[in-house]
Amino acid sequence: MAAHNTGGHRPSRANLSKSMPGSRSTSPSGTPSRRVQKLNSYLSKMASRSTENLQGTTSAMDKPIDPLRSTNIRRWDGTRRTTTNWDSIRRDPELWFPGGDCLVHLYAQGHSRRGASLRVPLSAIESSNCGPLLKRHSAKANVESPSAASDLSSSTDEDYFADPLPPAKHELFIPAPPGLTKEGSFRYHVTTRNFFAWMFEKPLVGHRLGDSLLSLLDRMNEFREDEDQNLEDMLAYLDSQDYTDFRSCPDHALAVLQFAEKHEVLELWRDSFCHCAGMSEDLPLSAEYEFISRRSKALITRVDLEMDVRLEDAGRSLGNFLEDDLSGAYLGLSSAARAHLDHFRSFLHSFYVGKYGYWPPTCTNTTSTAFPKPMYKSMYFEFRNLYEYLVDATSTSNRPADGGICVLQNITAFDKRRKYTSLPHPLPLVPQIPLSRKKAASVRKLFKYSHAQKVERRAATLAALSAATNPSDIKVMECRLVREYLRFEKSWTLQEHDETVSCSDARKVRWILIYAILQTLISVTRAPPEVRDTEGVPYPLCCQIAGTPPWDEDGKKALQKKAALKQKLIAMGEEEMRKAKAQQDEVHPAMRVPDPPQQPHPPKYAFTTPFLEIKPDHADLFVPKPLPLFSTPPPNRRNNSF
Repeated sequence: MAAHNTGGHRPSRANLSKSMPGSRSTSPSGTPSRRVQKLNSYLSKMASRSTENLQGTTSAMDKPIDPLRSTNIRRWDGTRRTTTNWDSIRRDPELWFPGGDCLVHLYAQGHSRRGASLRVPLSAIESSNCGPLLKRHSAKANVESPSAASDLSSSTDEDYFADPLPPAKHELFIPAPPGLTKEGSFRYHVTTRNFFAWMFEKPLVGHRLGDSLLSLLDRMNEFREDEDQNLEDMLAYLDSQDYTDFRSCPDHALAVLQFAEKHEVLELWRDSFCHCAGMSEDLPLSAEYEFISRRSKALITRVDLEMDVRLEDAGRSLGNFLEDDLSGAYLGLSSAARAHLDHFRSFLHSFYVGKYGYWPPTCTNTTSTAFPKPMYKSMYFEFRNLYEYLVDATSTSNRPADGGICVLQNITAFDKRRKYTSLPHPLPLVPQIPLSRKKAASVRKLFKYSHAQKVERRAATLAALSAATNPSDIKVMECRLVREYLRFEKSWTLQEHDETVSCSDARKVRWILIYAILQTLISVTRAPPEVRDTEGVPYPLCCQIAGTPPWDEDGKKALQKKAALKQKLIAMGEEEMRKAKAQQDEVHPAMRVPDPPQQPHPPKYAFTTPFLEIKPDHADLFVPKPLPLFSTPPPNRRNNSF
């Protein structure tokens, strides 16, 4: 008996093909197949789901947009160096003080029921010299009003504070100016919030830090009176919030650079500019980069390129300890003195090979000869200590030259050639050998020293070398390079060598190399004086700030000088007038010189011409004025006759 297909079992593909050969499976009586029914069901479900999504989108578009909410609002905590999302414009917990007696509303009085956004002490507003703010936007608090009642209700405040708040006595209603878009109104309210954040030293919020800084100073000029004082208070606020800590923070550096350029604050601009030049590779990743001026971008690129070239030149020179810069083409030394200079270079090479294991150091970038910044800095401190150990603190560039090698002439030529600023004390302490010892050295070729005489001569030389030092500073004496230098100088003195190079000339030769290396290290480690934070910075700050800032600083100083001179002249003129008036008051009235009579002013509507005269009483009548008769032609006038 053949088995029949029931509703709970699908027939096999083989049975269907046998029952209807050469045709696709179809349902009886023309009904669609199960596969087609499943496809239709899927399409109907997707159509209904799309309709629901479209209706939901339409209803969402019909809802009014909240003007006090916007996306991408950030909060910049300069002290913790963090940036977080922020959405507390309706009520800011940082600016809601339980003991505050003044409610701040971000709308016009009577235009909303949402309540206050800030609660602050009125005494702080008054002490901040905010007279225009209080005059325009203050109002007495009305506890019975809906907004005040909502702010004073314990149910609302319990979300932030456990205890009910005392009633506020004052209110400020600060609406956005008319004509702004919703986004513009929101930005205005955010700046109002930042104004109170400045007042109570809280972090700023906004879309961009640079825009928030500029908007805040504009709002301070609007709500306060003294613009010069506003700028000073703004700079103090930037320091208190650590927004001027630019170390490894492109957002801070670019934002403050934009602010300093707009208001022409020279020191602040150069501080942020040097950090921007050091972080030039990371600047395009910041949202602030596209908002700085094109001229500042060009200056950053130029200074960064120049700094890279200088770092590579310094690495190339320090790799062979200035063998090319102090060669015979630039340094006039005898063959014996040059041999001692090479001997001192060998000592320095051995010292740094022992310290690092190799010299010169290899850079991660094989195409660059620049040293790593920590190595530059370490060498700078070592050679600065060696400089302080040997320097003559009383020397100046005006000291007359003594005998032997002229140190001042050689190092001055080196500074001019490399465009370095000369150090204040350019000369070393030179050992003073007794005169008898010098005479004995001059006859050395004729008579040989005995052993006792050699010992005495070396002891005197070592004593002179030790006396020509500055061993009082403990930090200098703890430097490893200084200690190794003492051993080198002592061993060279005790060696049996030809005394064609005297002890003082040898000290001068070594000093020339020490001075040149220190100047090279200063050029790649020392930042401009306007840069304040230099510790813990992984990038170079040795910027050449010539040609900066982007505004005309010389013209600005000339205008300021001219304005000051004008004020001085005005003050002098007023003083002279007061003195003249005081002298006239001392003269007896009968002896005073009367003031010259003032000429009466002509009628308001009367005017004269060479031929006509118009009177004010008869303005519509022209009275001819008689012409003068000349018996003879006037001089310089041609008597034309026809």
